[in-house]
Amino acid sequence: MAIVEDVINLLEKEALTVREICYRLGLEVEREKEIYALINKIAKIVRRKGKRLMMISPRCKNCGFEFSKHKATKCPRCKSERIEPARFIIK
Repeated sequence: MAIVEDVINLLEKEALTVREICYRLGLEVEREKEIYALINKIAKIVRRKGKRLMMISPRCKNCGFEFSKHKATKCPRCKSERIEPARFIIK
């Protein structure tokens, strides 16, 4: 549960990608999947506190296409793989 609290504390201060969260917490990049799995749990926890976990959608750096899901690898519009990852923040 300590990792959940650490992630919440980070996201209350600023919008971060999952990779940035791992870096700030000193976790290996391989643990990104674990952080993505915690996102729904974190959303429920902060909702009870009257706050919301918000996602800034991934966006294609080439054409600006905005994705609706939190993970994206290739732009359907221009086929670019230059994707800015989703960012999460608690407000």
